[in-house]
Amino acid sequence: MSASEGKKSFVQLLKFILIGASNTLIDLLVTFALQKLFGLFSNADFLTYYLPKAIGFSCGVANSYFWNSRWTFREERRRDRREILLFIAVNLVTFALSIGLMYLFKDVCKLDLWWVHTLGENGFTRLFSGYFFCTVLASGVALLVNFAGNKLLVFNRKTKQPTEEPTEPTED
Repeated sequence: MSASEGKKSFVQLLKFILIGASNTLIDLLVTFALQKLFGLFSNADFLTYYLPKAIGFSCGVANSYFWNSRWTFREERRRDRREILLFIAVNLVTFALSIGLMYLFKDVCKLDLWWVHTLGENGFTRLFSGYFFCTVLASGVALLVNFAGNKLLVFNRKTKQPTEEPTEPTED
């Protein structure tokens, strides 16, 4: 990798992190709001924990494709069916990882209980539950995996397409 390619990748990583922060914020805000809303009607983990995460994640993914395809990876963007299918595939893998990590953190490691036990039962832990703490941890790991998948698979065009038609040499 040349120095200019390294610099370009670093700038792309910074852009991806910025967009990733907005995706994560959208994901977490939607997830948080839906966890609270659905929690009013049910105590079932699927409705109060996993379904809100699926909806929040989907909102973040839509934001991600819009901004990354137009800003971060604009030059590498193919604008074809392959690109969108790979983008969906990378995000489905990332979503599965995120849900798996949420399950690991909450149901196996019991970090949701640790969160409340460590900070105590108070207004803060009632607002930002152990569920939400596990969601934030899972989202952080998923962000890194998502960048790698997008950089290496989705927006990785080896050869640049010409911007205009080549002209035929003329004979004088």
